[in-house]
Amino acid sequence: MEFLKTLTTILQIFSAIIVMILVLLQDSKEDGNVIVGSSNKGGAMGASRNTKLANLTKYFGIAFIVLTIASGTLMLIVK
Repeated sequence: MEFLKTLTTILQIFSAIIVMILVLLQDSKEDGNVIVGSSNKGGAMGASRNTKLANLTKYFGIAFIVLTIASGTLMLIVK
């Protein structure tokens, strides 16, 4: 049971690092310069990349939440 607790903790740390990296790789959602009113939106290829990064972030975020709950439950069970 101790091995399972250690494994979930390691996977939790790994998923947290991946989520942070994925969030930093995403483009900002700003519309551009507020004063000038310009917008520097990418083309169709940029939207596809952002969609993939958003989906990966969502999946790793869900994995992080599940692993956090599992890790907390295991810490209550294994003393």
